[in-house]
Amino acid sequence: MSRPISYNTLEAAVRGHFGLSQEELARYLGVTRGQVAHLEAGRRTATPLADARLTRLGNLLPPPTGQGAVAPHFSTELPTAAPLTTLPALPDFGSVAPAPLLARQRTVAAQAARLRWALHREGKRYALQSRRQWGLAVLRAALPAGPAPPAERTHLARWLGVLAADVTATAPDPAAVAERALTVVRLLALEVEATALARLLAAG
Repeated sequence: MSRPISYNTLEAAVRGHFGLSQEELARYLGVTRGQVAHLEAGRRTATPLADARLTRLGNLLPPPTGQGAVAPHFSTELPTAAPLTTLPALPDFGSVAPAPLLARQRTVAAQAARLRWALHREGKRYALQSRRQWGLAVLRAALPAGPAPPAERTHLARWLGVLAADVTATAPDPAAVAERALTVVRLLALEVEATALARLLAAG
């Protein structure tokens, strides 16, 4: 489980916890996206209706702000290749010219570094999507919390419907997920090769 992240305003805390965009929170509060930006920066105060709606979501945050659950840890970490000591023994090749090995090691190490960086950046998007899916499930289960006027219940139902469509629209398709999996396998293969080449060079 991850620890709650500290935010300057309740608006920012709600958005960060549930993975909402400013536009999505604005639709819920009944204000514009620009007004949400002002609220997050502390330049404006919310209307009574927006404040009541925001309080409802604030109550779903983890303690000490609310009574909700701490969000799971949505990791962006990538697996690492096996260390040198765990690789199987390599054959004794005898006297090996180091130049080709060193050139290849530098090539695969550079390729691996580029792949790892690209996967790390892309991983942030996957982690955010996982948070949004989790947040949507929590909001669906918890809203409306307590008695609410029919008009407010209608607003909540409509907002959750649009939010669900937003979350679905940003979800990666299975082909993209498969491509990411293949890229991770390629990364690990390159890192194992670089490690094996380092062993050969050390033995020479």
